[in-house]
Amino acid sequence: MEIDLKTFIALKEFHLLDSVPDNYKSLEFITKASTELIQSIYDSKPKLGEGEVFIETLSIKILLATKSIIELGEGTKVSALTKDSNVKLLDFPSINILTRSIIEAFLTLEYLFFNDLDLEERNFRFYIWQISGYKSRQGFFDGKGKLKENVNEKLKTELEEIKRLKKVIEQSKFYKTIDKHRLYKLDTYGLPRLVSWSKLITQSVLKNSLFETPYKLYSNYAHSEFISLIQMNGQATLNKGSKENNDSILNSLRLVKMINCIVIVGLKNKFEFASKVFEKYDEETKTTILFWNEFGTE
Repeated sequence: MEIDLKTFIALKEFHLLDSVPDNYKSLEFITKASTELIQSIYDSKPKLGEGEVFIETLSIKILLATKSIIELGEGTKVSALTKDSNVKLLDFPSINILTRSIIEAFLTLEYLFFNDLDLEERNFRFYIWQISGYKSRQGFFDGKGKLKENVNEKLKTELEEIKRLKKVIEQSKFYKTIDKHRLYKLDTYGLPRLVSWSKLITQSVLKNSLFETPYKLYSNYAHSEFISLIQMNGQATLNKGSKENNDSILNSLRLVKMINCIVIVGLKNKFEFASKVFEKYDEETKTTILFWNEFGTE
């Protein structure tokens, strides 16, 4: 019985779900398509809207973190000073932390740029995000020690930019919707997002049943919470290729693959030149990307 290409791709990709080596190969394949699409943004030098240069930056961040996960999949050699032998361990905690970073980078992309909000609300979100970043940099230096002159000048310039942006957002109708607690955080520490990461997941295009619980787990790894150490202690071995480690990283690989494909589709929908690059991919590449995009979204 003959089957169409879409059905063939779906059967092949479902086969990859339980294979760590095949998932790594598939992920490497997808990063090549992603690299070409991101490069098209740089090459085309398009006229971008407020802050849209960070679409490229966030896409590159996702790409680099994905490449790091692929590299970690090769295993990390660990040897002792007094022994000739060495072992290869799989650093699955770092893979989990990088997966969390990839999820957050995508959520930021969607929160700021990949949405159907009107321009005023989108800019309002971007300005708050900017203010928070500048405020964080102000807090890096507590006045102790001598700073280089160019650092001092940069901080002074950014402080003025904080004041300017604050005046801009205070004129917005959306400013009045922020409660007192969040306003205090905005003034004191900065407020990158008006809602939590977990809330952003539930509001995003990501399929909640796939992303919500793993994100909580990966966050615990990032902060070395007790649950993450329980997970590590529960592993029979950290050796690369062990069944326990394979089971631990499979979910990360699937989620990372989905997000990379969702970002590719987001870029092609956002930029005409990226769409043209996407259309030049062979049918198998396009169908694979669209398959994982659909699989990972609501």
